[in-house]
Amino acid sequence: MSKSIEKSFVILCFIGLLSACNMTGEKVVDKGPLKVYFSDSTDEKIIGKFADYWIQEKYIGARAQNIKITEDTTNEVYQIRLILRKDFSPEMKINFEELKCLGQIQQDLNTHVFTEKKCELVICDNKFQTISTPIPLNSEQ
Repeated sequence: MSKSIEKSFVILCFIGLLSACNMTGEKVVDKGPLKVYFSDSTDEKIIGKFADYWIQEKYIGARAQNIKITEDTTNEVYQIRLILRKDFSPEMKINFEELKCLGQIQQDLNTHVFTEKKCELVICDNKFQTISTPIPLNSEQ
């Protein structure tokens, strides 16, 4: 094989690998250190508005953040799925200050971003599996 064919093959393999990285059926809004994942059925405008607001309010910390926005089982509430801390586990409790902060963020989001369909914050593990919903909007949770 000639060198140019080998290089072309390597480049094609690399491109294939990169395109397969987000084959989860989800879309992503990439705002540098903030990545917001969402499904095809979710309104992309609201996701963009959320990402801009999240950055504007400086909710983004020193480390990169991945957030996933889904709809609850009734499709009446957006769920903002957060990875609170890398080491957060179901056995850990959210302290009062964190709970107060999460409540304020949820209230602000519902006032400024999610005005038609409300949102609730959901604490997740690093695979976006639910650990807890500190301030649920539906009393059934």
